[in-house]
Amino acid sequence: MIPIFSLTKILDSLVLMQIVLEGSMHGYALTSSIEEKFGWKPSQTAVYNTLRSLENENMVSVEERIEKGRAQKVYSITERGRQSFEETRKEMKKHVMKNFSQFLSFAQLVSEIENLEESEIFQKRIYDISENLRSIYLLIFLLTKEAPVEAQIFIEDTLTSLKNLAEKLDIKFQEEENTVE
Repeated sequence: MIPIFSLTKILDSLVLMQIVLEGSMHGYALTSSIEEKFGWKPSQTAVYNTLRSLENENMVSVEERIEKGRAQKVYSITERGRQSFEETRKEMKKHVMKNFSQFLSFAQLVSEIENLEESEIFQKRIYDISENLRSIYLLIFLLTKEAPVEAQIFIEDTLTSLKNLAEKLDIKFQEEENTVE
Protein backbone atom coordinates (compact mmCIF):
# COMPACT_ATOMS: atom_id res chain seq x y z
CA MET A 1 0.00 0.00 0.00
CA ILE A 2 1.39 3.38 -1.00
CA PRO A 3 1.23 5.91 1.84
CA ILE A 4 -0.74 9.09 1.22
CA PHE A 5 1.92 11.23 2.89
CA SER A 6 5.43 10.58 4.14
CA LEU A 7 6.10 10.48 7.88
CA THR A 8 8.07 13.72 7.50
CA LYS A 9 5.07 15.43 5.88
CA ILE A 10 2.78 14.11 8.62
CA LEU A 11 5.11 15.41 11.35
CA ASP A 12 5.34 18.78 9.55
CA SER A 13 1.53 18.92 9.48
CA LEU A 14 1.17 17.91 13.14
CA VAL A 15 3.67 20.56 14.23
CA LEU A 16 1.96 23.24 12.14
CA MET A 17 -1.47 22.14 13.37
CA GLN A 18 -0.40 22.34 17.02
CA ILE A 19 0.95 25.85 16.51
CA VAL A 20 -2.25 26.86 14.69
CA LEU A 21 -4.47 25.42 17.45
CA GLU A 22 -2.39 26.23 20.53
CA GLY A 23 -0.47 29.33 19.50
CA SER A 24 3.27 29.89 19.78
CA MET A 25 5.14 27.00 21.42
CA HIS A 26 8.63 25.71 22.10
CA GLY A 27 9.79 22.31 20.83
CA TYR A 28 9.31 20.34 24.03
CA ALA A 29 5.73 21.65 24.41
CA LEU A 30 5.02 20.66 20.80
CA THR A 31 6.26 17.12 21.40
CA SER A 32 4.19 16.82 24.58
CA SER A 33 1.08 18.20 22.88
CA ILE A 34 1.40 15.76 19.95
CA GLU A 35 1.84 12.85 22.36
CA GLU A 36 -1.15 13.94 24.46
CA LYS A 37 -3.48 14.34 21.47
CA PHE A 38 -2.36 11.49 19.22
CA GLY A 39 -0.79 8.93 21.56
CA TRP A 40 2.45 9.08 19.58
CA LYS A 41 5.62 10.73 20.84
CA PRO A 42 7.99 11.80 18.10
CA SER A 43 11.59 12.15 19.19
CA GLN A 44 12.78 15.58 20.28
CA THR A 45 15.36 15.39 17.50
CA ALA A 46 12.65 14.81 14.88
CA VAL A 47 10.57 17.72 16.20
CA TYR A 48 13.53 20.11 16.29
CA ASN A 49 14.65 19.00 12.80
CA THR A 50 11.09 19.63 11.60
CA LEU A 51 11.04 23.06 13.24
CA ARG A 52 14.40 23.96 11.69
CA SER A 53 13.18 22.80 8.27
CA LEU A 54 9.89 24.72 8.65
CA GLU A 55 11.83 27.81 9.69
CA ASN A 56 14.10 27.49 6.61
CA GLU A 57 10.96 27.26 4.45
CA ASN A 58 9.49 30.35 6.14
CA MET A 59 6.57 28.32 7.53
CA VAL A 60 7.36 29.18 11.15
CA SER A 61 9.21 32.04 12.75
CA VAL A 62 11.32 31.73 15.88
CA GLU A 63 11.76 34.14 18.75
CA GLU A 64 14.04 33.66 21.73
CA ARG A 65 12.33 34.32 25.05
CA ILE A 66 13.40 33.92 28.63
CA GLU A 67 11.08 31.44 30.35
CA LYS A 68 11.73 30.17 33.86
CA GLY A 69 15.17 31.74 33.78
CA ARG A 70 16.19 29.96 30.55
CA ALA A 71 16.39 31.08 26.96
CA GLN A 72 13.70 29.27 24.95
CA LYS A 73 13.07 29.27 21.22
CA VAL A 74 9.36 29.83 20.71
CA TYR A 75 7.91 29.03 17.30
CA SER A 76 4.99 30.82 15.66
CA ILE A 77 3.22 30.09 12.42
CA THR A 78 3.75 32.40 9.46
CA GLU A 79 1.18 33.18 6.80
CA ARG A 80 2.99 30.79 4.45
CA GLY A 81 2.87 28.09 7.13
CA ARG A 82 -0.85 28.64 7.66
CA GLN A 83 -1.47 28.34 3.90
CA SER A 84 0.64 25.17 3.70
CA PHE A 85 -1.23 23.65 6.63
CA GLU A 86 -4.61 24.44 5.03
CA GLU A 87 -3.50 22.93 1.69
CA THR A 88 -2.28 19.76 3.41
CA ARG A 89 -5.47 19.51 5.49
CA LYS A 90 -7.61 19.79 2.34
CA GLU A 91 -5.47 17.20 0.54
CA MET A 92 -5.73 14.74 3.45
CA LYS A 93 -9.49 15.27 3.64
CA LYS A 94 -9.78 14.64 -0.11
CA HIS A 95 -7.81 11.38 0.19
CA VAL A 96 -9.87 10.19 3.15
CA MET A 97 -13.14 10.88 1.31
CA LYS A 98 -11.81 9.26 -1.89
CA ASN A 99 -10.77 6.12 -0.02
CA PHE A 100 -14.13 6.02 1.75
CA SER A 101 -15.97 6.42 -1.58
CA GLN A 102 -13.90 3.59 -3.07
CA PHE A 103 -14.81 1.40 -0.11
CA LEU A 104 -18.51 2.15 -0.59
CA SER A 105 -18.26 1.37 -4.31
CA PHE A 106 -16.65 -1.94 -3.44
CA ALA A 107 -19.43 -2.66 -0.93
CA GLN A 108 -21.95 -2.14 -3.70
CA LEU A 109 -20.10 -4.54 -6.00
CA VAL A 110 -20.02 -7.35 -3.46
CA SER A 111 -23.60 -6.94 -2.32
CA GLU A 112 -26.40 -8.86 -3.96
CA ILE A 113 -28.03 -6.28 -6.20
CA GLU A 114 -30.64 -7.75 -8.49
CA ASN A 115 -31.44 -4.91 -10.88
CA LEU A 116 -30.71 -1.32 -11.89
CA GLU A 117 -33.50 0.16 -9.76
CA GLU A 118 -32.22 -1.67 -6.68
CA SER A 119 -28.70 -0.49 -7.52
CA GLU A 120 -29.81 3.15 -7.72
CA ILE A 121 -31.64 2.89 -4.40
CA PHE A 122 -28.54 1.32 -2.86
CA GLN A 123 -26.32 4.09 -4.28
CA LYS A 124 -28.62 6.74 -2.81
CA ARG A 125 -28.51 5.03 0.60
CA ILE A 126 -24.71 4.80 0.44
CA TYR A 127 -24.46 8.48 -0.50
CA ASP A 128 -26.75 9.50 2.38
CA ILE A 129 -24.78 7.33 4.80
CA SER A 130 -21.45 8.75 3.61
CA GLU A 131 -22.71 12.32 4.10
CA ASN A 132 -23.89 11.48 7.62
CA LEU A 133 -20.61 9.70 8.40
CA ARG A 134 -18.67 12.72 7.16
CA SER A 135 -20.62 14.95 9.54
CA ILE A 136 -20.17 12.47 12.39
CA TYR A 137 -16.43 12.24 11.69
CA LEU A 138 -16.03 16.04 11.77
CA LEU A 139 -18.09 16.38 14.95
CA ILE A 140 -16.17 13.62 16.72
CA PHE A 141 -12.90 15.28 15.70
CA LEU A 142 -14.06 18.59 17.20
CA LEU A 143 -15.61 17.02 20.30
CA THR A 144 -12.57 14.87 21.04
CA LYS A 145 -10.59 18.02 21.80
CA GLU A 146 -13.27 19.65 23.97
CA ALA A 147 -14.87 16.59 25.59
CA PRO A 148 -12.65 13.53 25.01
CA VAL A 149 -14.29 11.28 27.60
CA GLU A 150 -17.84 11.98 26.41
CA ALA A 151 -16.79 11.55 22.76
CA GLN A 152 -15.17 8.19 23.53
CA ILE A 153 -18.27 7.00 25.41
CA PHE A 154 -20.45 8.01 22.46
CA ILE A 155 -18.20 6.14 20.01
CA GLU A 156 -18.19 3.00 22.17
CA ASP A 157 -22.00 3.14 22.64
CA THR A 158 -22.52 3.59 18.90
CA LEU A 159 -20.23 0.68 18.09
CA THR A 160 -22.04 -1.54 20.59
CA SER A 161 -25.42 -0.59 19.07
CA LEU A 162 -24.17 -1.36 15.55
CA LYS A 163 -22.77 -4.73 16.68
CA ASN A 164 -26.10 -5.56 18.34
CA LEU A 165 -27.98 -4.68 15.14
CA ALA A 166 -25.59 -6.80 13.07
CA GLU A 167 -26.08 -9.71 15.46
CA LYS A 168 -29.86 -9.31 15.30
CA LEU A 169 -29.69 -9.43 11.49
CA ASP A 170 -27.29 -12.39 11.64
CA ILE A 171 -24.46 -10.43 10.03
CA LYS A 172 -21.15 -11.90 11.12
CA PHE A 173 -18.52 -9.32 12.03
CA GLN A 174 -15.04 -10.46 13.02
CA GLU A 175 -13.48 -7.44 14.69
CA GLU A 176 -9.94 -8.77 14.91
CA GLU A 177 -9.80 -9.20 11.14
CA ASN A 178 -12.08 -6.24 10.32
CA THR A 179 -14.05 -8.34 7.87
CA VAL A 180 -17.73 -8.78 7.24
CA GLU A 181 -19.07 -12.18 6.24
